[in-house]
Amino acid sequence: MAINATSDDNTFKVRYSERVGMVVVGLGAGDLYMPPVDAATLVDQLTAALDAYTATLKAVA
Repeated sequence: MAINATSDDNTFKVRYSERVGMVVVGLGAGDLYMPPVDAATLVDQLTAALDAYTATLKAVA
């Protein structure tokens, strides 16, 4: 599985590497290797942060 995303100045790629048994997040020129459990925790934390951001935008609007 691989997901590619780009913005104006950032590119990141996310994939699962069976060879090392880890989720690999490519950030620019570097790679971040995480066990799947840690990657799942990161997703939960990112979701919570984005939910808080969305709530702030709704409160301001």
